[in-house]
Amino acid sequence: MNGFKYRSNNTVNKGCLNGIETFRDEESLFNDEIYASDFKHLNDPFEATYIDSMDDVFALMNRLGFDKNASLQETWHNIQAFRDKLGVFSLSLSKKCYPDNELLWAHYANSHKGFCIEYDIDKLQDSEQFVFNVNRVESIKYCKTPPTITVADLYSDKLLIKLFGSKSLAWQYENETRLIYSTFGLKKYNPFALKAIYFGLNMSEDRQTHIIDGLKNRDVKFYKMERNPGSYELSYRLYAENKRNLIYQLDESIYEIISTRHNHSVENFHVYYKGNDLNKDSLLAFCNGFRERHCTKQANVYLYDINCDKLRVLIDKYPLRGEDETYMTEHNIAASIFGCEDSIWLYPMK
Repeated sequence: MNGFKYRSNNTVNKGCLNGIETFRDEESLFNDEIYASDFKHLNDPFEATYIDSMDDVFALMNRLGFDKNASLQETWHNIQAFRDKLGVFSLSLSKKCYPDNELLWAHYANSHKGFCIEYDIDKLQDSEQFVFNVNRVESIKYCKTPPTITVADLYSDKLLIKLFGSKSLAWQYENETRLIYSTFGLKKYNPFALKAIYFGLNMSEDRQTHIIDGLKNRDVKFYKMERNPGSYELSYRLYAENKRNLIYQLDESIYEIISTRHNHSVENFHVYYKGNDLNKDSLLAFCNGFRERHCTKQANVYLYDINCDKLRVLIDKYPLRGEDETYMTEHNIAASIFGCEDSIWLYPMK
């Protein structure tokens, strides 16, 4: 899933020692950084507002002599204290494949003098070292009244939405999704999370050029927003495109990606290899080129000499026994494992 972040690109530190204006949004872009704000500094004064029914419930439980009341109260107070440490990074979703929200361009992108960044949200989330350091609120819930927190919510998946993913109907136009970090502040992200930049209608050409030049040797597309004649709709056109300077020349006709099985730490690629050269050096060179082209973190690459329904089923099957094991042993022709990228194993299941 991709999300959009509208940026004003206003200058800061205009009076700095060297007299050069600093564009904070551009610098963050070049440094692969985002800022996860604490709740106090978000622009909605009703952030993390909820109806707290817990004190009355705890008082009743005390009167009834409920023996787990103390631990429940402690859990609830810890959650409330934890809230002040959290960081929030908000993005907007679009029903279209580009940032078409007129109000967001006006409110957050300096009336089209700024730009909009398209991120791969999965890769943003995976950028954290530990998976428990960040959670995602897939879609903000917009409602007339704040949610009510009950004892049943303490151990429910709904608690995150009620506490940090609910806003009034007035904000519905933002169509927001959120990453909730365990701490607020600057966060580094995987460079592959950056997919595209959309320049506003009124953004100056020199700032556009500066951003394009600042993202050289990156796989990034740049678009220019346009007015649709005879309507109130926005459209876009490809303005420029940067690509990485790759070391390996990978022939795309000799392989197909059968499936991917990624987790937070490692990417796993199962690849149908159609090349004629099956010697160790050729397969190692192919895997190196494949990693450079497709992998965004440490990765395992498994090569097969066939692509069919049976193979796709067996890739996900564990354990393999009998004929299934024999079949995979025959067709899994090579494997390149992360941490040992200079080596390759031929027929690793034998």
